[in-house]
Amino acid sequence: MKIKKILNGIAALILVAAILLFSDLSNRVVARKGNDLVPGKLFRFCFVHYVDSPNSEDVERGVRDELKNKGLIEGKNFTIKIFNAQGDISTLNSITGAISSETWDLIFASSTPTVQSLSKKINNTPIVFSNVGDPIRAGLGESFEKHNPILTGISTMSDFDGLVKLVKETIPGIKIIGTLYSPGEINSVAYKEELEKAARKQGLTLIAIPANSSSEVADATTAIINRGIQAFTQISDNLTGSCGSSIIKIAYDYKMPYFSYVGSQLSQGAIAVVSRDYYYSGIEAVDKAIEILKGKSPENIPFSYVSKSLVKVNTDAMHHFNLKVPDKYLTSPNGSTDNKGKGKFNTPVRMAMVHYVSSPDCDDVAKGILARLKELGHIKDDDFKFDVYNANADIATLNNMVQTVKEKKYDLIFSTVLVATQALAEKITDVPILFTVVADPVGNGLGKSYEDHRPNLTGIDGMSYTDAGIELLLKYLPNAKNIGVLFCPGEMASVSGLKELKKSCKKYNLNLISVPVNAVSEVTDATTMLCAKKIDAISQMPDNCTIPSFSSMVKVTQKQKIPLFAYISSQVEMGAIAAIAGDYFQQGREITDVGMEVLNGKSPNDIPFSRIKQIKTVINPKAATQYGLETPKKLLNSDVQLIK
Repeated sequence: MKIKKILNGIAALILVAAILLFSDLSNRVVARKGNDLVPGKLFRFCFVHYVDSPNSEDVERGVRDELKNKGLIEGKNFTIKIFNAQGDISTLNSITGAISSETWDLIFASSTPTVQSLSKKINNTPIVFSNVGDPIRAGLGESFEKHNPILTGISTMSDFDGLVKLVKETIPGIKIIGTLYSPGEINSVAYKEELEKAARKQGLTLIAIPANSSSEVADATTAIINRGIQAFTQISDNLTGSCGSSIIKIAYDYKMPYFSYVGSQLSQGAIAVVSRDYYYSGIEAVDKAIEILKGKSPENIPFSYVSKSLVKVNTDAMHHFNLKVPDKYLTSPNGSTDNKGKGKFNTPVRMAMVHYVSSPDCDDVAKGILARLKELGHIKDDDFKFDVYNANADIATLNNMVQTVKEKKYDLIFSTVLVATQALAEKITDVPILFTVVADPVGNGLGKSYEDHRPNLTGIDGMSYTDAGIELLLKYLPNAKNIGVLFCPGEMASVSGLKELKKSCKKYNLNLISVPVNAVSEVTDATTMLCAKKIDAISQMPDNCTIPSFSSMVKVTQKQKIPLFAYISSQVEMGAIAAIAGDYFQQGREITDVGMEVLNGKSPNDIPFSRIKQIKTVINPKAATQYGLETPKKLLNSDVQLIK
């Protein structure tokens, strides 16, 4: 009897186990193309960047897209946490420490400093890198086959021979080329040496001048031009990549032809670019990651070069410098030119631009859109219509405008600021909407994440770089303790901005004092009240109340001698001392390229939101004097926009 009872008990347990197993099948997700991955496993990934750059963003986009292509669904098969050191080594070390204290299945990393930092502290979690130029010189291994046992990845070493040949064929008789480099970056030094070898092969001389920080880039650019170079062949590194637009501007001022290895610099004015396909390096990084997730050790997966390069030509820049890039590069089988979207649309495209409020930044976005369309060969009122709507900060007017836009059935709708974007998204679901100058689009309900958002909506955020803004303020007032700001409680973007500013103030041990303002008419009194709270300075975030009435803030703060800092360049022109400001003209150009993707058939649903890429430091020494402050000499000698 006892044996029978035991057998019955075992049978019952087996039955229960079977029921539980089958009832849980719906939750046991297995990748569509990865059936030998761990069934039901929710992988924990993290992705670590050293700095914001178009290259690192392309890598991350490639990783995300390829994970999706492999059948891995975020939230079901994996989670991924993004870290970014914003170009600060101490921040990177802190991030590495935080990552080493948690458990991950795999770490993705972009750029050499990131991988070096991670590999020093992490010894039991696989790391797959990309956007690393020379992994051997970076100390990641003895060879591509023999390397750190927890590492593997993709090298994006530039095609130096390819660009040097292109330059020589484009400028007959050229003898001297030039590049800036960063001595503190291993990749940069390696790239400079490889470019020198490529130049020698073609009988050219390379002049290379070092720059150690962004403040040195402008002077170094002028110095190398004065050394007699006949063209820039600018290598890719973290420093010059982030300052590319400044280098190109000076090159244009001196009528110096500019060629590059950085794809994003084509739209900034480079004549031609021979660049690695960083998006594709992200794809190939995932291929290595899948091998690891299937059980293969990174030690047995060799490093490899990204297998795809791009040759792109900016025909407008080519004509500007009166040069002719050979036709074989204009139709390169390995790449493309900047002619995607060139020429007229086959049928006229109807576009709308919707503003909630008038401001220089919103105007700059519109100007950037029209400038980029012109560059691409499109003619306003010929092959495209561009109707502009502005509610002038009136909600009733905005709602009426949105209804009009809906009824007119545009092909593409551009919007600025959160209020306009929300109003459009609520009423229009069948036309692509591309937003700009929107702070915290996810926190304000436009999507669950930058990748998972409303299907007809995508865009570029306008989040202010508050850390950089506070750092700039402290250069003028190193002993500041209390910082003030006005905010609009009824405006979600303003509330989001306040939260970010609070985080930055806490990071720098500052006390933030805020005063609410609900209407433009309240700004003068609110500013007076804020100045009475014993603050050392105001760091004013942009919102729909303070933007139209900023001149009132200037008037009150100058009278009270409370230094005023901002995050919009036009407000520095109006009397603020300085600002870390987004380049909204450039943002207009960038959103236009997104629009071209949409018009060429790509769904906005498949285009993640992105962060504003170009920022600049704007200072007004005269305004500083009016507040009783002296502008630091280091700022005057650095790469800043000076208001005279």
